[in-house]
Amino acid sequence: MNDFFALDVETANADYSSICQIGLVKFTSGSMSDHWSFMVNPQSYFDPYNVSIHGIREEDVEGQPTFPEIFQKVEELINGMPIVHHGHFDRTAFSRCYDRFSLKPIEADWIDCTKVVRRTWSEFSQKGYGLSNLSRHFKIELDHHDALSDARASGEVFLLALNESGLAVNEWLSTIKQPITSPRTADDIRRDGDSSAPFFGEKIVFTGTLAVERKTAADVAQKLGFDVQSGVTKQTTYLCVGIQDTASLAGYSKSSKHRKAEKLASDGQEISILSEEDFWTIARVYESGEL
Repeated sequence: MNDFFALDVETANADYSSICQIGLVKFTSGSMSDHWSFMVNPQSYFDPYNVSIHGIREEDVEGQPTFPEIFQKVEELINGMPIVHHGHFDRTAFSRCYDRFSLKPIEADWIDCTKVVRRTWSEFSQKGYGLSNLSRHFKIELDHHDALSDARASGEVFLLALNESGLAVNEWLSTIKQPITSPRTADDIRRDGDSSAPFFGEKIVFTGTLAVERKTAADVAQKLGFDVQSGVTKQTTYLCVGIQDTASLAGYSKSSKHRKAEKLASDGQEISILSEEDFWTIARVYESGEL
């Protein structure tokens, strides 16, 4: 059976546990059969940068349920069916909320659609697998960064991949763990990602002061599959932000790497900005075998 749910979230700020919207779409027998959009009170502040992306403001979630209050409803709807999401962000956000609110993780298989796309179409194996680009390519309607629209588009891309690959949903659970291509060599603080790991092909940059030595974080990122870069470029897909030393920021609230990443993102580049805590959550989930 190829029935599944597609899920997407938006957050109020850079903290992945600040979910402010959840989009959920059910696909049955090859088409959308139901959908839900939940506004969530993140019990946190709204960063102007995030608001500029999704348009959700603090007043929009006043009186709305918190994540623990909405989680039971989401869990009941999914009822153990596979969950398709586009990129690590949505699943990591749920994992952060589990920790923040002491919740038992939802019992379901998660399938990252970017890994499916990269293994289904060779032209998207290394780049161009962002949801916005895929929607344009496949002529899928998308109101990007509305959680419901993103979830629907993710599900439709996944349906196309199922048809193109001839694989069933459950077969992709093992296929996404297979390498896309061979690894390269490592050099200095820069690292070339493990080709058999889930984030192979992604490029990460660290900024700010981390809880561990930068080389230690780079080694972990390499094991996750990330290429570790020394600076933000047009090829960067992730920025991990540690503690910012305001004394060295020349009057800015964010580092030059952080500001450049936000500029590239606002110009349309697919780049995710996460906290160091988010990064270690990803590492923990991977080490537990959940990714």
